[in-house]
Amino acid sequence: MIIVFSGSVGDVREKLEQSTKQVLDAFPGNAVVGRGLEKLLLDRTEFDTEAKSELSELREKIFSCSSALLQGKSAVGLRGFKVGTEVGLEEYRNAVAQEIGISVVELRSQLYGDLPHFQQVLGFRKMSAEGLLHRYNCAQIQGLLLRCEAMTILLPDTGAARLRQLLKYLRFNKLLCKISRNRDHEKSLVLEIDGPLSMFVNTQKYGLNLANLFPAILHQPRWELEAEVRIRKNQSHILKLNQICGIRSHYRQFLSYVPEEIELLSLQLTKKISSWELTSSADYLQLTGESVCFPDYLLTHSSGKKVAMELFHTWHAAPLGDRLQQLDSQSHAPLLVGVNRSLLKNEELAEKVESSPYFSRFGFYFREAPTAAKIIPLLDEWLQNVRKLL
Repeated sequence: MIIVFSGSVGDVREKLEQSTKQVLDAFPGNAVVGRGLEKLLLDRTEFDTEAKSELSELREKIFSCSSALLQGKSAVGLRGFKVGTEVGLEEYRNAVAQEIGISVVELRSQLYGDLPHFQQVLGFRKMSAEGLLHRYNCAQIQGLLLRCEAMTILLPDTGAARLRQLLKYLRFNKLLCKISRNRDHEKSLVLEIDGPLSMFVNTQKYGLNLANLFPAILHQPRWELEAEVRIRKNQSHILKLNQICGIRSHYRQFLSYVPEEIELLSLQLTKKISSWELTSSADYLQLTGESVCFPDYLLTHSSGKKVAMELFHTWHAAPLGDRLQQLDSQSHAPLLVGVNRSLLKNEELAEKVESSPYFSRFGFYFREAPTAAKIIPLLDEWLQNVRKLL
């Protein structure tokens, strides 16, 4: 299969699919497995999907010309052809091509050039056969996590660098989880994440984000995963995995990634208050109790004072409630809290937010992304509070 895809560059999709069908027809195993492997390889293939207005214009010319020829209105007629009589296909193509001024070969290749079957293969990201099998097995787990109600990850004795990598993937996929120390082993961390089926908004998108986290977990040297998965409406099962499953991650080490909206916010802050710098957070915060907070971003003042910022999106209702309760129980924390306004549709949660003493001082609302106008007053308030404590 990989050889077929590697040699398909320059061909059209229809020819590639014909070649893969020959391989699949000769595959002695389960046909579903074969189609799954094909799907993963198609995901690594780049097709020319750009809309081409010139092809629509060409078709309009061809149809108009064909109509004129059939009605005998064209200046260039078909030899011996009269309306109602039969004519050979090649002779007909030649007449149409001559009428609009292109070759028959161009006519054949361009007439349906923008339909999926005729999309040209522009490139294919090669991989090994072993890598494809690991990718397939990983996809099986990801498919189950799309139907997950809750997931718990135990990380025994994980190193700081590897932990940061995993937490970056959490943030990249806009996942919030409850992070706590293992009571039986203080060096172990427990990550508890709500699954998509435990929510009522953006279930499909959240489920995909959660599934995308699994390959990042595979980078941990030791890990245990337990998830409650609903296969059918009334059938729940427990999925248990650890590092001995042998599946390898197809993710590379997470590179520095700054979302466009945060780049914009950083520029806004630099223009309005040059004394603060916005960067990605590289570490977690130990707040009151056993729970650990891994914020989204870090704001550093020219004096060296630092305050983190944590954003709560549409599907973060439960974590937001827990975080507010945690922050209200302590007098001060180096954390600003941003809440997406869509969460206020939950009346009970909206009441918690409005009644939170901590949020009234160091919290703000946002829609798509936070803005400098919302954050600057909080930074001033937080800095003054730090000076008072000192």
